[in-house]
Amino acid sequence: DRSKVMKDLKVRYWEARKHWVIDARLVGLNNRYGNYPSQKAAIKEAELLKDKISTIVADTDITGAIAEKVDVVKVSQAVEKFYHHQTTRQENKEVSISFFKEIKTSLDYCLAIKIDGKKFLDQSFDIIKRENKSELVTAFVKGITDEGKSKATAEKRIKVLKMFLNYCDLKGWITMNPLDKVSLGMSAEIGDRAPRIQPETIQKIVSDGLPAETLYDQCMVLTALASGMRQGELRALKWGNIDFDNETIRIEGAVKHGTMIIGDTKTKRGKREIPIDAATMKKLKELKIASKFSAPGDIVFASSNGTPKVQKILIKLIKRVCNTAGVKPILWGDMRHFYASVQLSSLGEDWAEVAALMGHSNSNFTYKQYGHYVKNERKQAKARQAAASAMYGGN
Repeated sequence: DRSKVMKDLKVRYWEARKHWVIDARLVGLNNRYGNYPSQKAAIKEAELLKDKISTIVADTDITGAIAEKVDVVKVSQAVEKFYHHQTTRQENKEVSISFFKEIKTSLDYCLAIKIDGKKFLDQSFDIIKRENKSELVTAFVKGITDEGKSKATAEKRIKVLKMFLNYCDLKGWITMNPLDKVSLGMSAEIGDRAPRIQPETIQKIVSDGLPAETLYDQCMVLTALASGMRQGELRALKWGNIDFDNETIRIEGAVKHGTMIIGDTKTKRGKREIPIDAATMKKLKELKIASKFSAPGDIVFASSNGTPKVQKILIKLIKRVCNTAGVKPILWGDMRHFYASVQLSSLGEDWAEVAALMGHSNSNFTYKQYGHYVKNERKQAKARQAAASAMYGGN
């Protein structure tokens, strides 16, 4: 009955976003579907939506949501439908392409977590029972923390997995979401990065770990510490982006995740200028003189054929340097967190300024990511002095 469907496709004004939306839950979409400038435009789209689903409605029962034609009993079946739903949202511009990719990356990782020796993707939904809740939570949390990624990445993984399970719960494929009240925000297993990135640890890496490395590798680590740039930005850095006279580095691109392609920065504000300390700039000058790739358009940290370094090289490098320095291994991303922490100590709680240095889209994100590092220490003169002091010691 198409009229019954249309009756429940209500439109309303979303005050927070300043546009009209359709409550399309009855047809398998969400309650804030679309983005329309007027009530008239939203109603018109609701009519079109009714026509699009007419062939489906003809042979389905409507009981608050369109009934599934196929009983979903396997996780793999649910994943297929979930991805189809998210693809539709992306095509309707409800979510960005980058957000969709982040969802897929995180969920794909979680689906590979093994429960009783079998990947979650290959399981049937009969394992999700109230009596198995504790076992499931333990397996998922362990699988996510064992990845060894940052706190933010781990939280993203659990958030997306919860999103998927909530979707399955709403569809009636499972009777509960075992992760409903699980949060990794304060998890001791993930922990705060602060102990790993104290100035004393970084100074040991710089003074004891780096001297054994080549000039090339030394510069990779020092540049990461002195700039806080993302690893993709570091791998895409070109000599033309380095201003030796003014001691700054201009970030203009990044190697895209999982590829060797240099594209745009992660955010619009990712294109930024960062002040660099004199000691690090001196090392970079030495590297430029020694490098066979030294033209403005050449990559600073190029491979033997002039292309960007592969990510695994960076991972092996920082592990080796930490072992030589005699400190607990840090992650490459910890150097970005180190930079944020010393800038916050230097600039005070000037979130907007630190967000600009980090290339964050807004200062609220910076506060959420790094607010726990603030120690309200005495402000120092400039950002480059703060990083240099923490890296090399001294005032």
